[in-house]
Amino acid sequence: MAERLESARREEARKQARKDLSRYQRRTPGGDFWRALALIGSVGWPIVILSTGGALLGRQLDAWLGTGVKLTLLLLLVGTVVGCLMAFRAVRGSGT
Repeated sequence: MAERLESARREEARKQARKDLSRYQRRTPGGDFWRALALIGSVGWPIVILSTGGALLGRQLDAWLGTGVKLTLLLLLVGTVVGCLMAFRAVRGSGT
């Protein structure tokens, strides 16, 4: 029983080591700073641009339709949610 448990632990450690080695080999040396900077840009800009665009479009529609600030707030929220989803996909796809 103890031998089986020890064997399972060793096999799990081997799997983890192979996974870590594979992840290490995919890295490019010296590119960490620029990769991190690109990731920050790919996270921040979609949120900012879509939120601002939604607010501006909502403001124009509110002025045209005379609906107060309802469409401004709605499109600001929609732009923020879509921007956050895009940022989440960028982070998830970066492999970090």
